[in-house]
Amino acid sequence: MRRASWILGSVSVLLVATGAVSKFAVYPELHQMPDDAKGTMHFQGTLTALDPAAVQKGDLAHAVTRDLPVTADRTVKAVKTSGSTIVLNDHTDLYGQQRALVSISEHQYAVDRRDLMEKATPKGVNAEPHRGLSAGFPLSPKAHDYPFWDAETQTTGTAAYTGTTHRQGREVYVFRITAAGPLQDPTMKGALPPAMPKTALAALNPQAPLGSQPDVVPLAYTSLTDMTAYIDSETGVTIALDSHKSVTAVLPGEPKVELFPVADAKLSTTKASEKDLADTASTGALVFWLLSDAGPYAVWALALALLLLAYWLERRHRRAAVTDTDPLDDGQVPGQRSDTAESAPHEQR
Repeated sequence: MRRASWILGSVSVLLVATGAVSKFAVYPELHQMPDDAKGTMHFQGTLTALDPAAVQKGDLAHAVTRDLPVTADRTVKAVKTSGSTIVLNDHTDLYGQQRALVSISEHQYAVDRRDLMEKATPKGVNAEPHRGLSAGFPLSPKAHDYPFWDAETQTTGTAAYTGTTHRQGREVYVFRITAAGPLQDPTMKGALPPAMPKTALAALNPQAPLGSQPDVVPLAYTSLTDMTAYIDSETGVTIALDSHKSVTAVLPGEPKVELFPVADAKLSTTKASEKDLADTASTGALVFWLLSDAGPYAVWALALALLLLAYWLERRHRRAAVTDTDPLDDGQVPGQRSDTAESAPHEQR
C-alpha cells in the first residue's frame, strides 16, 4: 500500500509541474504573434479619384471618377522575427471593375509580438519608423485609448475607445481612429504632381481662386483618415473595420483651398470576411484558454485528487497496522482467564 501511495504522490507532483509549465512557460511562448503570422481582410466600398489617363488626354471634364464601386484585400503577414520583435508587412490592393488593380498601399513595421507597439528594427530587414500601434492591436487588448500611427500624415494620433459591442457573436472593443494634416507619406507624395497648369486646375475646379496664381501652380496635398475598428476583446483580432481615407490637392499656404480630390475611398469589411475573422478569434481564444486556464487548473485539480487518495490509502494502511498489533489479538478470547491467573491463588494458600 505504501508503494501505491508513493506512486500517487509522484504522479501528483508531475501533474503540478506539467500545469505550471503550461501556464507559465508554454502559454507565454505561444501567446504572441508566430513566425508565420498572416491575416487577410476583404473590403467593399466606393472610390472617388483623379483619373491620370483622362488628365493626360486633356479630358478634364471626366478627370475625376466619382463613387466607383471597388473592393480591396488587405494582408498583414510576418516577414521576420527576432526575440520579442516581429516585422509585419501591411499590404493593401484596391480593385475596380473586373478586378482591375487601381492602387497598391504597402508599409512595413517592427513591433512587439504581444502588444504590437513599436520596436527597434532587427538587422537584415527594412521597416518604417513609427510610434504607436500600426498594423493591429495587442493580443490582449484593453478598453482604453491607444496611440496609433497614421502612415499618410506620418503622425501619431489616438485610437479612442468608444465602447463595447458584439460582432459576429464575439465581444469587441470599438475604437475610433482619426488623423488629418499635410500628406507626408514619401511614396504617395512621390507619385503626385508637385504642380499643374493653371488652365488645368481651372477646368478641374472652376470655383478655385486662381487669379493671383502663376501659370504653373504649385500644389500641396492633405490627408484625412477616419476609421472605426472592432477588436476582439479576447484575442485582439480585428473583426471588422470601417475606413474612410482621402487625399486632396490644395493650394499651398493658409487657409487651405481645396482644388480636387486625388483619392477618396470608403471601405467596409465584407460580412464573409467578418465571419472568417470571428472564427479565427474563437479558435485562438479557445486555445489560449486551454493553455492558460482550463488545462493547468484541470491538471492541478487531478493532482489534488490523487494526493487526497494517497493520503487516504496511507491512513488506512496505518489503521490496519495498528489493528494487527493489538495486545488482545493473541488467540485468547476476551474475558477468558489464563491458567497462570487461575493457579495463582492456590499457590498463595
